[in-house]
Amino acid sequence: MIDRNFYLSSIPEIKINEEYDFSYRGVSGYAEIIGCKIAFFRKSKSDLLDAFSFIEIEPQEFDFCNYIIEKIGFPVKLGDNFSKVREMFGTEKSIDTFFENYVRYNYFVNNSFMSFSVGNNKVVGVEVILSSEIIAEISDF
Repeated sequence: MIDRNFYLSSIPEIKINEEYDFSYRGVSGYAEIIGCKIAFFRKSKSDLLDAFSFIEIEPQEFDFCNYIIEKIGFPVKLGDNFSKVREMFGTEKSIDTFFENYVRYNYFVNNSFMSFSVGNNKVVGVEVILSSEIIAEISDF
């Protein structure tokens, strides 16, 4: 179960940027961001977590990202074999192959959208959208 009350700012050893007028997939709100690779999004700072993403993560960054992923209680870690994703979530709803170094496998599970970036059969990125408003903006699920 994902801890939707989790804030990146609750981890004292990391530096985040806060954006109060951030647009996530066409929906405006509040985001905690680390560099340009990690984003935690809420419609307002006091709301539950609406989405999070780890994009273009390099292997040497996996431990740091997995520390955060573990804190929020997400069951798939960066570096996991893609077979673990299929065991947990079944067959993907769609596949995006327009990325150069990886393929994105998209799922709709328990009213959530999940996308796993996979390269060399390993998870190298993840996006999870928990907000039905954002899901409606991006797909026909």
